[in-house]
Amino acid sequence: MNTQKLFYKNVKFDIDTYWLDPISDFTSEVKHPLVIIFPGGGFTFHSDREAQPIALKFAAAGIHAIVLHYKLINDGKPIYPISLQETAVTLNWIKSQAELHQIDLDKVFLIGFSAGGHIVANYNSLMTDPETRDEIFDEPIEVEPCATILSYSVIDLTMGYPDSVDEATKISPDIFYWQTQEHLTKNSKPTFIWQTVSDETVPVMNSIVYAQKMDLLGLPYELHLFATGRHGLSLATHITEDPGEGSYVNYADAKWWSMCLNWLKLQRILPV
Repeated sequence: MNTQKLFYKNVKFDIDTYWLDPISDFTSEVKHPLVIIFPGGGFTFHSDREAQPIALKFAAAGIHAIVLHYKLINDGKPIYPISLQETAVTLNWIKSQAELHQIDLDKVFLIGFSAGGHIVANYNSLMTDPETRDEIFDEPIEVEPCATILSYSVIDLTMGYPDSVDEATKISPDIFYWQTQEHLTKNSKPTFIWQTVSDETVPVMNSIVYAQKMDLLGLPYELHLFATGRHGLSLATHITEDPGEGSYVNYADAKWWSMCLNWLKLQRILPV
């Protein structure tokens, strides 16, 4: 893993890169897909449980991975629109690395967990629409994500998380960024969504309303709702278990990973 510093105008942010090395005894070049990972953390920190373990799982599946340390609210400033601008900068930077690291630029996708999922969902709504994208980011975006994955994601800031208008205002004083599902368009990308019905932090209706809006627009999606399991499961195995917190292990919910890889095959991001 290497950390790379990127800039949007005068704002600095970090990404962690997990590159797949070329296999020297191959007789021809193999280009790999790439995923950008947005960990959760309630918009106040980036959860390590949803960073490196996820990146390494994708790497094991033959996918380059980047963890984006997006803007947080700790300095009293909102995360929008800067988090979307940081994402656009990262996508443009990926193009500059494509030849060096053998990246398939047609197979770049985003995954978000909890709060990070709100950024991914907003990107899939606002930054895939040329009109709103141009209002948010004043440069061309060179790489277009082909898909998104939403893991127990915050979708609508008025739907149970956060639990007050004051907290939502810290995330963005502009309500335009609050309800990600309301800005989905025919330009939005296929999406894999999973959550547990018993999620005690982010109500499951967040995932349902996003899938419902995609359905109304005729957009491809796959939705999995597991009956039980706490918020923040990550891989839901011992790999991401907080010591002494057995509730982070749920092998029924852990099947989301194999389901997700199968969906990536259906999207032709991974070979069938």
